[in-house]
Amino acid sequence: MLKRIFLGIVFLLTSYVPAHSAEIVNVEYVHSLIKKVWNIDVPYYEDSLKYAANMEYVLKAVDKANEILNGTPTTDYGSSEYATLYAADTVATIDAVNRLIEKQNKSSFYITTTPTTSSFSFTISAAGEYAIDWGDGNIETITKTDTTNTTYSHTYDTAGEYTIGLGGQATAYNSSMYTAAVSFKDNTNIAGISGSLGEVFSTLSDGSQPRFYNTFSGCGNLTGSIPENLFAGITGSPAKYMFSATFDRCSGLTGTIPENLFAGIKGAPAYSMFNSTFRGCFGLTGSIPEGLFAGITGSPASYMFSYTFFECSGLTGTIPENLFAGIKGAPAYSMFNSTFRGCFGLTGSIPEGLFAGITGAPTSDMFFATFERCSGLTGTIPAGLFAGITGAPADSMFYNTFYGCSGLTGSIPENLFAGIKGAPAETMFYYTFYGCGGLTGSIPEGLFAGITGAPANGMFSGTFSGCRGLTGSIPEGLFAGITGSPAGGMFNYTFSGCSGLTGSIPENLFAGVTGSPASSMFSGTFDGCSGLTGEIPAGLFAGITGAPANGMFSGTFNGCRGLTGSIPEGLFAGITGAPAEMMFQSTFRGCSGLTGEIPLGLFGTFTSNTPKSYMFQNTFNGCSKLTGPSARQPDGTYLYDYFTTASGNQVSGMYRGATGLSDYSSIPSAWR
Repeated sequence: MLKRIFLGIVFLLTSYVPAHSAEIVNVEYVHSLIKKVWNIDVPYYEDSLKYAANMEYVLKAVDKANEILNGTPTTDYGSSEYATLYAADTVATIDAVNRLIEKQNKSSFYITTTPTTSSFSFTISAAGEYAIDWGDGNIETITKTDTTNTTYSHTYDTAGEYTIGLGGQATAYNSSMYTAAVSFKDNTNIAGISGSLGEVFSTLSDGSQPRFYNTFSGCGNLTGSIPENLFAGITGSPAKYMFSATFDRCSGLTGTIPENLFAGIKGAPAYSMFNSTFRGCFGLTGSIPEGLFAGITGSPASYMFSYTFFECSGLTGTIPENLFAGIKGAPAYSMFNSTFRGCFGLTGSIPEGLFAGITGAPTSDMFFATFERCSGLTGTIPAGLFAGITGAPADSMFYNTFYGCSGLTGSIPENLFAGIKGAPAETMFYYTFYGCGGLTGSIPEGLFAGITGAPANGMFSGTFSGCRGLTGSIPEGLFAGITGSPAGGMFNYTFSGCSGLTGSIPENLFAGVTGSPASSMFSGTFDGCSGLTGEIPAGLFAGITGAPANGMFSGTFNGCRGLTGSIPEGLFAGITGAPAEMMFQSTFRGCSGLTGEIPLGLFGTFTSNTPKSYMFQNTFNGCSKLTGPSARQPDGTYLYDYFTTASGNQVSGMYRGATGLSDYSSIPSAWR
């Protein structure tokens, strides 16, 4: 269509005109047409000739347009700078226009399809002039005047492997941050890509930027390397969601991440700009390029590097010290959420200054799972890694930050969280060091010194779980600033699996926690802490008073075989009310060193004899040295006589192996 329009104009202008004719033509119309068809602003040669000129002027404009498109003057028809003008005949002019149209239809980006491709489709949202070479001799030219998502499809006569080319030029982009300029999302017929998308969807003269949100997301059969010049032509400021999930789940991609992939992008961070960009690309190899984000300078934006390299397990080498060097300012929500999560091929130490530019008050999820399962990282945690973070805690701020980093060694720095001061936030240190079995030394006394206020849900859940290399005693004042009513899961599995910890449990470890029980509040707190010794402090839970809550003491001392002495008489004396599910499930399971009698009314006073699921399952399982009567209500009633309808899933294994109890033979089978 474009060719017919322009050739028609040329024919009218040249049919009866010899070279250097004085024929008058509409210059403004020709300039407008060139702009419309090829988006080229040909300069006016004389300001006075905006509405009329001779054929010489028209031919010069055609040559100049050709020069702009091809990058060099057109000299095929003679020695003059303006070759079409030199020839000045219909054949030469039509040939020049043909070459302009050829350039318009030339592909800039190529797709190699899988060998069994019988049809292919993708979407374009950007307005513009495009040509799709479907690879079987069919070329589809498109004039798209809107920016809504439009699907382009083609069916092949025979299934096979095809090379699809895309050329043209976008002229406008959809302003929605969730709309990609072009998308092949979940297209399993793509086997490889080459060339440049940026040449087709480049930055426009008004600064408008394309987005490649989910462009190749889910293209599970895409293999080969990411083209070096894939985004060439995209220059200027970042846009929201610009490269979010671009290669998400492209597990077949191989080779290294090109150093200059985003080289044209320069400016302040934008919301979610690199969110999940390479997520799940576990076939990528080599190191993360030092200058990959070099052009990004300015204040952080929310989700800016969230999940960027998630599950890129093939990446190797150290994390570049200056990877985020241009990012300077106050933290943004979820800014480094899962950035390197699952990159277990990364090695070396975490750079001391990796987050040096981030200074200000914490935000939610700011370091959520940042290094989770980076088991190849070694060396100590840098003391100043979070030095710039100063202010009140935020939800999930260090949730799973070093989860599974089994290669980290040395002690936890005393001042790692020194800048965090204020009331606890939910899941703030949730599983922060989980599975860091290589960490050694004692837990610093002042690690959480700045945290002062009422407990929050899951605040120290699993914080040191699995840190079997930690040694020494649990510091007396580790949680000294925590004062107020219990919260759900507040100390759930905090020290679980810390088999290297020794000494007695501090009497005042939870002294500030006072109020009604919360679900899972001390569930598994010391689970597997086989190195702890001495007696359980009588006042450890003295502040807990009220009705039972689900899982409140489930597995609290499970596997603590080094604990000795009798169970304190008033350990749970403040518990009064109806039973709750899992309330004392496995509380003392495997505590083979405990001796003496089970105190009368150990579990407080129950006001209902309606049993709940798992309420006493395995409570004293393996406590072979306990003597005297089994557990009773304060009035002396045996629990099995009080909960007469209790069945296996509620009380099974409660006394299994506790053969030293005086009434063991009388205990109903459901409880053993």
